[in-house]
Amino acid sequence: MHAFLGGALLVYQRAVVAELSRRLGFAISVPAEVDLVDLDSIAVGEPALLFLCGLPYVRTRDAGLPLEPLAAPVSLDYALESPGYRSLVLGSPRLGGATLDQLTALRLGINSYDSMSGWVLPVGEGMPLDRVVSTTITGTHRRSLALLLAGELDAAPIDSMLLAGEAITTPAFAELPVLATYGPAPSPPVVLVGDDPELAQRLRQALASLHEDSSGRTALALGCMARFDAMRDSDYDWIRECDRRAATCMPS
Repeated sequence: MHAFLGGALLVYQRAVVAELSRRLGFAISVPAEVDLVDLDSIAVGEPALLFLCGLPYVRTRDAGLPLEPLAAPVSLDYALESPGYRSLVLGSPRLGGATLDQLTALRLGINSYDSMSGWVLPVGEGMPLDRVVSTTITGTHRRSLALLLAGELDAAPIDSMLLAGEAITTPAFAELPVLATYGPAPSPPVVLVGDDPELAQRLRQALASLHEDSSGRTALALGCMARFDAMRDSDYDWIRECDRRAATCMPS
């Protein structure tokens, strides 16, 4: 099991994997956080499960590597919706009450130009880059949040699901003002490496039933999630289109 979504979600991911192991009757390794530079080598290796953002999922699958989406989480904040999350453009505390359209000469922070929530989603949905005077690559959402709190950035697009996880240990992150919201985009899927339809279906069903008993709900709550819904590759066509739109935009 490999985790690509940030350390703030590891406790929840490990609890979900423990539930899967118990329900399916075979051992799955404890999720370890890995870097996206390792994704291609993992995708051609032995069977594995991945907690993976939708953007590297579609890029890697479309490159011909054997990835199969199984299910994706539904946030407690949007429990009545299908699996989705937002890119929240958060501001420094001094910008409370303002909206992105009211601001200029912003110092923008992004975790990466290859981040769905940190760049591709907001830019693909029309974030006004003409209001940005500089762009800093911070490397992680957590670093972007810390720089906002310190006043060293004016704005940063942040994954709404990751923000919920980060706010558990750093409540001040949840108090940062929301300047704009983009999305929803399909939630990051749990992905199976390798071509094994029978195993994929067993895992998909187990994930989609986690919310049906108390131990499963407890695991989900650690990540502020309500449930998993089964997903197919076509559910991520929205991300493919957003990625094409964002590719036409040049950073400031």
